[in-house]
Amino acid sequence: MRTTSLTLLFSAFLCAAGCSDGGDGAGETGGAGATGGTGGAGATSGSGGGATSGSGGGATSGSGGGAATSTSSATSGSGGDAATSTSSATSGSGGSGPAPARVPAASAGSLREAGEKANPPLLIGAAISGGGLNDNNYKRVAAAEHNYVTAENEMKWDALEPNPGQFSWGAADNIVNWARSNNMKVKGHTLVWHSQLPGWMNSMTGATQVEQAMRRHIENVMGHFKDRVDHWDVVNEAVLTDSDTGVGNPRMRPTVFFNALGERYLDLAFQMAREQDPNAKLYYNDYSIDARNEKADFVYEMIKGMVERGVPIDGVGLQMHIGPPNNVAGGADVAYNLRRFADLGLEVLISEMDINRCGNVVSAADQLTYYHDIVEACFVMPECVGITFWGINDGRSWLNSWSTARCNGQSSQSLLFNDQYQKKETYNRVMDALLGR
Repeated sequence: MRTTSLTLLFSAFLCAAGCSDGGDGAGETGGAGATGGTGGAGATSGSGGGATSGSGGGATSGSGGGAATSTSSATSGSGGDAATSTSSATSGSGGSGPAPARVPAASAGSLREAGEKANPPLLIGAAISGGGLNDNNYKRVAAAEHNYVTAENEMKWDALEPNPGQFSWGAADNIVNWARSNNMKVKGHTLVWHSQLPGWMNSMTGATQVEQAMRRHIENVMGHFKDRVDHWDVVNEAVLTDSDTGVGNPRMRPTVFFNALGERYLDLAFQMAREQDPNAKLYYNDYSIDARNEKADFVYEMIKGMVERGVPIDGVGLQMHIGPPNNVAGGADVAYNLRRFADLGLEVLISEMDINRCGNVVSAADQLTYYHDIVEACFVMPECVGITFWGINDGRSWLNSWSTARCNGQSSQSLLFNDQYQKKETYNRVMDALLGR
């Protein structure tokens, strides 16, 4: 059963006076040998099929700022069993003390309007595909309901730099220019990722060569989009566990970057990105770090170390792919993880949200509860600056054709609009959360 907004407000009041949260929790339902996320056909992961790993969203604000103490309480786990919990409410590294909870709009006719009228505003985003922009209904709904865009595949390494030093900008430019023409912000996705790399990069060896290739790519891509794209997923999915649910032996993923440079490749990537654009928001992004599990703990310690070393990181994106093969996380778990990353003085965001019903892991009722409570967990926190849904409508979801998601070619029923671009009950639950209901 969904924890009510009244419970959330009561929990926030208690934690404003000072509270702590602890305990262990594991994600559920994972697919063997695959990692969830976004990508394109023929890649080792992603939306559009044939893949094993994911990536996503972004938003606004900087590291080192004051943290807030708003909290959330909601249902956790699959099957609808309620688990009420409050997140830790310590102030962040900036030390300016608690910030008040975000104030919802009195009313709104779209998700975009609800986000824009909130105080402080909340970016409402969507993953946009080049193919989708050929569909007038797709474009109409995307522009009306969102003010934040992440290119689904068109800004990944294989799309932008298919050959060493030779860049292809057309498909990405189309998305960026369309977004700007509709007064939408854009998040670049993604600069350094193990998946959807061109063959020449994936087979590269030697610290010097890998570092040079990484620098060339970051400088050229960020330079090309400078003044049009000022939010970036700098590093994506650097951590691996034995299960896609975030459980079992968390460790650095053995990528071409890690194999050549070790863990310092993360610091280098963020430093290169900051040198290229001193004003951009720079994010780390990962999947299955929304539940209470070993991967979330590992990533937290990794990011904490980066902050302590002075690495120029501004925030952390929790992808929020809920359901097979990734973990299942309720609002309380999400609130806990958002809060502890925010308490490092960072922005947090939900960067690739979808909740799939494949394999009967998440029921229709669970899905509605999760959509409301997870969005609510972000909304009440001023440090949570954006929510991006990974797609516009069910018919175009990347999950439909990805076998690891257990959809078997059927609709994942994972988003807010149906195949005819009509609002679903999931949309209504998200709107309720954005309006404080």
